[in-house]
Amino acid sequence: MGEKKQVDVGNASVVPRDDYVKVLEEIIAAGFCPFCEEHLFKHHPNPVLFQNKHWLVTKNTWPYVGTRLHLLFIARTHIERIEDMTATMLLYRHDLYRQVIEEHTITGATFMTRSGETLFTGATVTHLHSHLIVGGARDETDSKPIKALVGFEK
Repeated sequence: MGEKKQVDVGNASVVPRDDYVKVLEEIIAAGFCPFCEEHLFKHHPNPVLFQNKHWLVTKNTWPYVGTRLHLLFIARTHIERIEDMTATMLLYRHDLYRQVIEEHTITGATFMTRSGETLFTGATVTHLHSHLIVGGARDETDSKPIKALVGFEK
């Protein structure tokens, strides 16, 4: 993969979560993409919950604070941008999304994709992936928003 940076520790430092930065530094030192399938389980303890020809779905090891469910949809081939996906990959991701929604009886969620340069996306890994984030319902007395880094103001 040459000199291209696969992991961005700076974005992980914005919202501290346990030992996330330490693990990312270990991955950088080892020099691999942590979302490529042959390396995924070197630092990711959660099993694959769903999969198909193009995607793996697993629980996020470092979920955003306040989520009831936080899953990652990870492309099985190393691509970095949505525009590099084939139409078939898009359909396969949609099929898995529907399967997850049905299996977990989800009535509302956020589905966001990290695509391209981490300097713009707030992601920590350049490998194309999507987050399925499920929080609680907003109520009038006790609700707090779930916060996620999705980019930077200019």
